[in-house]
Amino acid sequence: MNDFVPRPHEPYDAHWVIKHDLANIIAKYTDRGDQETAAVYIEALARYSDD
Repeated sequence: MNDFVPRPHEPYDAHWVIKHDLANIIAKYTDRGDQETAAVYIEALARYSDD
């Protein structure tokens, strides 16, 4: 169950959430030694960060 409740004074930043999630995915695959899959997500993060 997700107990996170956003506070009204903290705006929801979807861009930050997506970048944060991509960074976590990259870290997971890098830790596993799967550089090929990590590179795909690194490329996606780079494209998303350019916007």
